[in-house]
Amino acid sequence: MPENDRYDVIIVGGSVGGCVLALCYARHNLRIAILEQRPEPTDYKTLCTHFVQPMALPVLFELGLDEALEERGALRTKAAFWTAAGWIDPPEGYGVDSSTAHAYNIERRLLDPFLRESVLRFESIDLCLGHRVVGVEPANGEWRVEAIAEKEPRTLSARLVVAADGRHSQMAKLSGNESEQQENQRSALFGYFEGIAAPDYNRSLFILSEPERGFLYPLCSERTLLAQYVPKLGPEDWQSQRTSWADDVKAYFHRFRGVPDLSDGRLVSPVFGYSDYPNLARKANWKGMAFIGDAALSLDPLSGVGCAFAMVGASLLANATTVPLLQESGLDDGLAAYEAQFAKVILPHARGIHADSLIAKSEATSLQTYRCIAGDPILQRQFVDLTGRLISPMAFQRAFTSAMVRAHLAVH
Repeated sequence: MPENDRYDVIIVGGSVGGCVLALCYARHNLRIAILEQRPEPTDYKTLCTHFVQPMALPVLFELGLDEALEERGALRTKAAFWTAAGWIDPPEGYGVDSSTAHAYNIERRLLDPFLRESVLRFESIDLCLGHRVVGVEPANGEWRVEAIAEKEPRTLSARLVVAADGRHSQMAKLSGNESEQQENQRSALFGYFEGIAAPDYNRSLFILSEPERGFLYPLCSERTLLAQYVPKLGPEDWQSQRTSWADDVKAYFHRFRGVPDLSDGRLVSPVFGYSDYPNLARKANWKGMAFIGDAALSLDPLSGVGCAFAMVGASLLANATTVPLLQESGLDDGLAAYEAQFAKVILPHARGIHADSLIAKSEATSLQTYRCIAGDPILQRQFVDLTGRLISPMAFQRAFTSAMVRAHLAVH
């Protein structure tokens, strides 16, 4: 095999997770190949909420990407939540650290090309566009990856192979890392609008109504992303709703006090979305191969965690495996450490997101929960931090229980 086809790490997938992982490794001069099936550096993912949770900001800061990302169009934002008990919208930013005091909204048409441009600045990273992986197998203590590029076969090898190739991961199919599926009882429609004023302080508005939900995300260039989540539709009903959706979604948001006037909003894109989008989970460490991003965990887009989980997962993997790769020993232990951190940091949020994608909830119980949160300033901040994935569901549950006790003592 030619020496220039031997790498320390081969990353299959050149989107958010794959590029962030390559940048993490490149700081240590590891030699990386990114195999991306899309042929153009400007290609991007369309089904995405474009909300980068504050849990991912430390990764962006560490890589020095935050200022450049804002120059490219990332908009600082914070979530605010309409509920039947009132708005959950504390004045503070996220968390207690100024470095995690905001989230970002950025369209993937801007984010994906930005990340690919960033990896191209490193001589140790080869960004191989138009490469479709057709085979992967262990060989002599390494991995051998077979790909097709411009109808020509190519063979590459590396000590570590990482699947970052999305929800429908080809690497998962080739390696037998089957997904565990859990039902998502909502369908979604979304599109881009112009002519809508951004909420104060560029807040991203989440409407937690039942059984429908929605969100409004301000974007750069005075664009706005509107999304509506409805009880699951069949494919034909979903297609039918697309035809009148631009007016329907504005009527939906009009019902809620505190939402900007949408009457002058103009749909400037196709209507995107899905009729059926089950939650998927795969092993993060499978037979010595690592999985990150949507290849490891692909959840209800209503939660807006895809980009952040991809970035954080990439950072967790790099932190666990960089030293073993440099020392050429202990890689199995490094992968086991990554798997443990993935289970500790990310999976608890996944369980809560799955529970929220099941819409058959008691309205009375939901109202009681939101009343408790909306009526307690401390709990409001904890709730916003939970949705920003800065605290664990268990930590929020402890805070919620304490708030319930405080409310009971105040009454009695």
